[in-house]
Amino acid sequence: MRKSMFVAVIFTMALVTSGLSMAQEKITVSSNQQSIDYANRILTYQGDVKAVWKDYTLQASEMYIYLTPQNTLDKLIATGNVKVKQGTKFQGSCERITYTLKDGILILEGDVNYKDDLGNSLVAQKITIWTVEKKLKAEGTPVEATYILKGGIIGTPGGKSK
Repeated sequence: MRKSMFVAVIFTMALVTSGLSMAQEKITVSSNQQSIDYANRILTYQGDVKAVWKDYTLQASEMYIYLTPQNTLDKLIATGNVKVKQGTKFQGSCERITYTLKDGILILEGDVNYKDDLGNSLVAQKITIWTVEKKLKAEGTPVEATYILKGGIIGTPGGKSK
């Protein structure tokens, strides 16, 4: 635990000293092992990975964070018994997640279980979420969906209930 905290502190210091603005958002990661490939801007986390970024919480066996030349998040890939949660908006589990910040696309793959804050749920092999456009696509054979529909008042058509 101390080693992973030490690496996280070193990483944070490296980003700050290389010009990362204090207005930038931070990602906090804990894991059993962490490594940094400075030349390729890849952060690698292995074993009991837990990451918190914005209102996302992610748990996985392994996670790779790819940075831009400006030291901002480019892409995140997490594999192995992945669990993801975005505040109270949604939660899901799968075998692999890929998130690309530039496109705002979150892809969940492999035995995906998804549930949103309205109680809607999906079981699929792949779910793609466009976070900016606020749309979702589920794929696989079969895709099983359960939707919670708002109930309406049942009465006589065009008339008043008695």
